[in-house]
Amino acid sequence: MKRIKMKSITATLLSVAMLLMLAACGGGDAQGNGGNGGGVDSPNVGSTNLTGTAEEVLQQILDDIAAAGVETPMALPPLAPAPDLVQYDIGLSEADFERLVETAASSVAAKGTFAHQIIIIQAKSAAMASEVKRLVSGDGGYDAQKWICVFPDMVIAIESGSYVLVAASTNEIVEAALNSFKAAAGTTGSVVTFWDFANENGDPEAGFGGGGGLEINP
Repeated sequence: MKRIKMKSITATLLSVAMLLMLAACGGGDAQGNGGNGGGVDSPNVGSTNLTGTAEEVLQQILDDIAAAGVETPMALPPLAPAPDLVQYDIGLSEADFERLVETAASSVAAKGTFAHQIIIIQAKSAAMASEVKRLVSGDGGYDAQKWICVFPDMVIAIESGSYVLVAASTNEIVEAALNSFKAAAGTTGSVVTFWDFANENGDPEAGFGGGGGLEINP
C-alpha cells in the first residue's frame, strides 16, 4: 500500500515539474524574451510605420526631399503607371504587377532627357514586397538605361512592410529619398544598389551620363 502511495506521489511531482518546465520555456514570449520572435537585433521587415497608398507615401517623400533643401529636377507629381507600360515604367511585367501590386506611383522628370525617377510600390503583402524588390532589381527588371543619352548616378531598391522604394537619380537625391523612406518606415530591409554609374565610370560630370546633363530647379 505504501509503495502504491509513493508511486502516486512521485508521478504527481514529476507531472508538476514538467508543467513548470513547459511554462518556463513558453513564458518568454509574453515578455518578448523568448520564443522565435525577433529581438532588437533582428528587425521584422513585415512591420512598418508606413500607411496609405503608394501615391500618398511618395508625396511625403517628395515633400521631405524639398524640406531638406535638396535640389531636384523639374518633375511631375506622383502618377500611377499605365497598365501596359509597367515593365518600362517600374520594372515589373504586367503579369507580376497584377499578381503582386496593390498600388504604385512614380515621379519622373518632366523631360525624358533628365535621368530621374522615384517610385513607391505598395505590394499586396510584406512577402510580396520582398519579391517585388527582387524582381525590380534583378535581370530584366528596372531599366536604368531607358533615358535619352543620360543615366542616373544610382538606382536603389529597399522595402518596408508591403512598400518598396525604387529611386533612380543623382546620388544626393537618391540618398534624400532613402533617408525619408527609412525615417517614415522605422524598420526596413537591406538596400539593393543595382546601378552605380558615377562610381563605376569615375566621371559623374560627363554630359552623356552620371547626372552631368541633369537640369535642376532651385
